[in-house]
Amino acid sequence: MTKRIFATAIAAAVIATSLPTAGAANALTIVPTRTKGQAVYVGSTRVYPTGYNINDNNYFKLRDVGKLAGFGVDWNEDTRTVEISTTRTATELNGIADTAVIGATAKPTDQRITVDGKEVSMTAYKIKGNNYVKLRDIGKTINFGVSFNMATKAVSIDPNGTYVEEVKPTTPSTPTAAAITKWNSTMDEFNEEMIQNHSDKDKLLAIAAKYGPTITGKANATTADVISALESMTGAPVDAISFDDKPVSLYWAKQLRKANGETVADDNGNITVSDETLRQWENEMIESINAERAKVGVPALVRDENLMQWAQYWAKQLTTEFRHSTIDEERDFATSIGISPTDIYSQENIASGCPVTKNPVKTDMDAFMASAGHRATLLDPEWTRVGVGFARSADGYSVHCAQEFMK
Repeated sequence: MTKRIFATAIAAAVIATSLPTAGAANALTIVPTRTKGQAVYVGSTRVYPTGYNINDNNYFKLRDVGKLAGFGVDWNEDTRTVEISTTRTATELNGIADTAVIGATAKPTDQRITVDGKEVSMTAYKIKGNNYVKLRDIGKTINFGVSFNMATKAVSIDPNGTYVEEVKPTTPSTPTAAAITKWNSTMDEFNEEMIQNHSDKDKLLAIAAKYGPTITGKANATTADVISALESMTGAPVDAISFDDKPVSLYWAKQLRKANGETVADDNGNITVSDETLRQWENEMIESINAERAKVGVPALVRDENLMQWAQYWAKQLTTEFRHSTIDEERDFATSIGISPTDIYSQENIASGCPVTKNPVKTDMDAFMASAGHRATLLDPEWTRVGVGFARSADGYSVHCAQEFMK
């Protein structure tokens, strides 16, 4: 299985502080994670990676995580480097043989770690001659799904998933006590306005700004301040909007995070992507198209804003009916935005229903390139312009894609 690495994740890892040396700290006394009741799953299958709790964080053997998440781990004796490969298929999951032992000790590792040849920096410990890493650290660097269920205290690994930062509620520094402990008249007004403007992210942010000073006690309250106050409230009523029997303040905090451009996972680990993420995927898709065209020696395509609008519009139509567009529909859309139909008469590739956790850019591109007809369209040397659109399905957990090509 081939995994991708976000350039931003690697860049962050490279500029982070260098790995601590073995002499930087004395050996730490550690305890096996099993003594903490920690359960780990890949899908619905419970697995047993060798792990230890160090300073209240769980660290797992790097080779075990590689086997579970689908990346390769090798040791280069000449350079004393741990070499991680995201393109090498890991061995099949058949159980983990090693067992953590009580009384083991850990020291910060003195070995370099690289991912596909690039050095990265992660907090890693040497235990019994093996490197152990924090699961979220390696998940972020390699980019696979890691989630934690508060109710069951279980960790889940999704080898094909996308890493999402854990959102931990924080308490605002100077909140108004009444606003936090009681759903008073101000919060009733806030709640009512949020309901009325539920689908308009700009209006949600404006409402947060309007009520922010009262909710947080800060004259210049930011959206982040409002989110923090909402997440720390103890007196909010049960949410009747999404019917999940949780305080409504948590629901609005999550909606504000989405409106603010954050990618937010729900309590089951499902991810609803933001508009900003859809736009990012569109840019990545254009880069992928041009990369494939470069391989066969045909010119790169220029992003065309009219085609981008049309592709985004048609991707939304795919969420309700999966089919190619017609010339009449192209003409009607062009008229609606005040351009000539000839500006968007195009050749089209479409893809439907890719889960947001499956890397839609790569998944859809692989499907297009595996199909003779779609591949021919994508690589046609006559095209000079391109537009790409992604749109969420009604459930928010899958996306549809349209590619539009023109001379």
